[in-house]
Amino acid sequence: MTRKLIGPAFAVAALVTPNVIAIFGTAKAARLGAQSHASLVGLFAVQSALLMAGLSALVVSCALALYHRPVPRRLLHLFLFCILLELFYRFAYGGAVSPGILLSVPETSNRETGELLAGHAALTAGLTLVALLAVYSCMVSWRTDMRFSLKRCVTACVIAGSAIAVSLAIGAQQAGNLRSLESVALKELQATFPFDVVNAFGEVAIGLIGTRLMASTRAHFLFPHVSLLDAAARVGEAEIYVIVIGETSRRVNWSLFGYPRATTPRLDEIRSELTLFEHVTSNATNTILSVPLALTRAGPANRSVARSEKSIITLLKQAGFETFWISNQERSDALSNPISQIALEADHVSFPGDMRPAERNGGFDSNLLTRLDDQLARLPKGVKAAIFLHMEGSHFGYKERYPASFARFRGGQGAPRTLPERQMRLLDEYDNSVSFTDIVTRAVIDRLTVCGCKAGLLYFSDHGERLFDNGLTDNDFGHGFPTISRQEIEIPFIAWLSSAYRHANPALVQRLQANANSIAQLHNLFETITDLAGVDYAARSAELSLFSAQFRPPRGLEVLNTDEESVSLAIDDLPADGGRGL
Repeated sequence: MTRKLIGPAFAVAALVTPNVIAIFGTAKAARLGAQSHASLVGLFAVQSALLMAGLSALVVSCALALYHRPVPRRLLHLFLFCILLELFYRFAYGGAVSPGILLSVPETSNRETGELLAGHAALTAGLTLVALLAVYSCMVSWRTDMRFSLKRCVTACVIAGSAIAVSLAIGAQQAGNLRSLESVALKELQATFPFDVVNAFGEVAIGLIGTRLMASTRAHFLFPHVSLLDAAARVGEAEIYVIVIGETSRRVNWSLFGYPRATTPRLDEIRSELTLFEHVTSNATNTILSVPLALTRAGPANRSVARSEKSIITLLKQAGFETFWISNQERSDALSNPISQIALEADHVSFPGDMRPAERNGGFDSNLLTRLDDQLARLPKGVKAAIFLHMEGSHFGYKERYPASFARFRGGQGAPRTLPERQMRLLDEYDNSVSFTDIVTRAVIDRLTVCGCKAGLLYFSDHGERLFDNGLTDNDFGHGFPTISRQEIEIPFIAWLSSAYRHANPALVQRLQANANSIAQLHNLFETITDLAGVDYAARSAELSLFSAQFRPPRGLEVLNTDEESVSLAIDDLPADGGRGL
């Protein structure tokens, strides 16, 4: 009899545990907000806890009522393997599973997964035990059924329904109208296990279907009336523009932008040749959402544009540029990966898998230089080329992003803040990875300088990173949290232009420098690259370009959260900690 109970006991524990964690998280938030709006925060905590508890009880009651039926029972235990991802995200990131998280899972390489799990060693050990228990309970329950009292299950459903009704009544009082109540209730439903997982899978499936339906439209898409400005005067002139796509680099850790540690000494040396943008933010907090918003005309509020239109690469190709995508990130075709789709628009594409093992330089971003040199050597005389370099940058694990001999920062020496030993070690490793990005980026600029042609480089990071930013008790590091923090979206953005380019385009350069202190987002990058390369097309939004005299800064920050919802943030109100209000 005890062995027969393992299956249903595991099912009940798995269905309830994530929501217990969430309820305690809500209670903690209520305590933190108790000094101001105490009654409002307390009501919110009660309402949220009642809804989650009621939904959990409802799901458990239905699961037990159907447990004696083989098909529902087996499907339930197979579905409950999702608890591993759910618990990891609950403990590591403090939120429910979202569409953005599901999209990121198949795009994460085995190496990156191993590094992430190693960074949460205790949690990984615990989840390993849960995985073993999930396998065993599934095996036991596959042939062993148990029948639970239908009357008791119905009674539990009624009690659960009453808790939900009370929660909705409190929510109606707080919200003031049914539309607001519907929004709040739906949000809380999507934050409750297993509804969060079901919703995430549903959203991803809908997105995948939409991508498939628009595949033909995108495949045949061309930008209208594309032209090369001053084409006659530029015939036979070599032009090389390099767009460096950084990874997980936060602006606050670059000495080029005022960080106390000398993390970017090579770029610091040529500071006078660079245009620094102090107020650029990303439009998303993970790569798979951010990069398409940077390289297409899609924005957070209309990201479906990226499904029907091609990227800046196709625009440059139509203008006569030879295009290159050289990536140190693995190619992925999973779920019609939007970044791989953009990459494959280029005339020449190179992923790590295309290299011989001896050429990979340990997987460090320095291998981008080897492949860049190879392509530059093959460029015909007078060619116009646009080269996109996609880095691994500062993605966790940080110490895997640079050679061990390059570990400049150790033991917290020169660190601008005091942290516990483990956190300080990770900060050292992160700063070392930034320093290696500095080396690679400067090396690209040096190569463009040697060419003596009209050339330019834009560097930006896809998003930032949390790194124990709120004191000694803060254990948060990483990105893609359910709430948005300043450190996850504030990114370094720099421009370098060759002397030949500056001489040929003095007005353009002056306008770029005039906009350097403006608020901007990565959504501005498409039109900025268009102007950098001297390209025009019909019905363009030139006011989005940082080269434009009519540049129009955003009134607020539009950011996609991990639920793939567009969140509008006031520029001056963005908090450092990613509070619940965002």
